[in-house]
Amino acid sequence: MAEGRAELHSIVDDIMRAGGAGEESWPDPGLRASLHGLAADDPQPITAGLSCLWASFIEYPNVFEPAVPAVRYVLALLDRKAGGDTVVRSPDGRLRPLRGHLLTWLAAAADAVGDVRVREFAELAGRSPLEHPGSAWHGVRLLRSRMYVAAAALLDDPDPGVRQEAIAAAVVLVRAPELAAHRERIAAAARAFLDACTDPQRRRWAEAAFRELSAATRTSAEPGVVRYR
Repeated sequence: MAEGRAELHSIVDDIMRAGGAGEESWPDPGLRASLHGLAADDPQPITAGLSCLWASFIEYPNVFEPAVPAVRYVLALLDRKAGGDTVVRSPDGRLRPLRGHLLTWLAAAADAVGDVRVREFAELAGRSPLEHPGSAWHGVRLLRSRMYVAAAALLDDPDPGVRQEAIAAAVVLVRAPELAAHRERIAAAARAFLDACTDPQRRRWAEAAFRELSAATRTSAEPGVVRYR
């Protein structure tokens, strides 16, 4: 446990250093404590940590340098399931176990550096955010395989809120060419969720996810289309 806490503290230090190197307004004096709150068992600091997570690292169309260690921090929290059973509300009012909220943020981070966002950034800025190999965009994209592993580990979680967010994160991640081979598995998970779900809103979400992945899988299997493995 002490070793795990030490790793979390080390990653938070990395976040603070990355922010101090890239933004004049960093480090925010309250940021460190807010991030550490995500590893607590008390809903109040966890809620404050979630607000910090959503507000500090990605702001369309930008992905800031501290987003890379922030992704690593969320992955470490998921790996240890720190506070994993604590149920809290997200900044937008959704009630979920912490693991569900962390998966939702990972999905947002993956989406923020996806090909669609790269094109939108280039249209707005007149240059690609991938021009520099050391950029935060590259750093987050390099973590997509680890993000997928974290999401895939929770596809069968007994809590439907966690399971839904795991599928949602995986749906975003398997859009990446290097993860395309997993699309059939995630489509099957979305189908199973749909078959077992009785909530109308979740059923609509699962059906849309299943359709998207089924279409993507069919397209990648067409002659002349490369399937990445």
